[in-house]
Amino acid sequence: MTGAGTPLLEISGLSVEFAGGGRTARVLNDVALVVAANETLGIVGESGCGKSMTALAILRLVPSPPGRITGGRIVFEGEDLLQAPEQRLRDVRGHRIGMIFQEPMTSLNPVLTIGDQLSETLIKHLKLDSRAARARSIELLKAVGIPAPERRVDEYPHQLSGGMRQRVMIAMAIGCEPRLLIADEPTTALDVTVQAQIFELLRELRARSGMGLILITHDMGVIAEMTDRVAVMYGGRVVEEAPTADILSAPAHPYTRGLIACVPDLDAEEVSGGDLLEIAGMVPSVWDLPKGCPFADRCAEAMPRCVAEMPPATVLAAGHRVACWLHEGAES
Repeated sequence: MTGAGTPLLEISGLSVEFAGGGRTARVLNDVALVVAANETLGIVGESGCGKSMTALAILRLVPSPPGRITGGRIVFEGEDLLQAPEQRLRDVRGHRIGMIFQEPMTSLNPVLTIGDQLSETLIKHLKLDSRAARARSIELLKAVGIPAPERRVDEYPHQLSGGMRQRVMIAMAIGCEPRLLIADEPTTALDVTVQAQIFELLRELRARSGMGLILITHDMGVIAEMTDRVAVMYGGRVVEEAPTADILSAPAHPYTRGLIACVPDLDAEEVSGGDLLEIAGMVPSVWDLPKGCPFADRCAEAMPRCVAEMPPATVLAAGHRVACWLHEGAES
């Protein structure tokens, strides 16, 4: 962890269940995470591993029904958000905690101008009047690199490119200068040049404001470039967490090793389709999770115990923990 003192965000024992068809599925299982100010925590894993649900749970936006948070604590700046009244949560969302959602076209209102959507949050949380909110909106568009912000502020989402819409989402998320920013796949479907620009923008924002950043992705390349620490999720659990350098140099969980092995080595002299590894099998459905380790049926190192029992978290070194029976008895 970077920084010192009380963590900005500390999650412990977080569990979320969904009900349907007379059955219950646990989509998050005893999740524990910590984020410090001026730190970027990456959450990585395949689709369906629980990354986005973790983000929604932090803001208590789990759709209910059919979902509900069944246990745990989410302590933000010393306050447990799971115990906070709804009015308090409305003050926190978009103000103290900002979120960049995956798809800007579904997150932006198509019938309101960009300026109206930016101003709404500024008026609500910062109590600005309409003129001041418009001026601040133009400042934000300029800050995220949108050209001609005085003109763009009066345009509608469909008039902007995908990269510009994503920048608008970032502007909305940072407008009130949040202490924590959650970015859920912030460069989905954007070309690599725009991706690089957005990641550079996020780095600049963190450096300038000292905010904490949670970056949700499925891309280990992004993890290597952007994060200080990494939480690897699978089957609704954090299966490994460590400083990024440790994860990349000495991954302890077979799933983590698989994710890293799937990244093509562009520095290799020869790159062929046959050299690119993949993790066999599919992420299990939350409605059909096994009794033991959720990765057991895809793991080449699985033992009978892996199928029968859920492995506890083992601390391998300072800041490095893993939930895997291969490391039983290795706790430092």
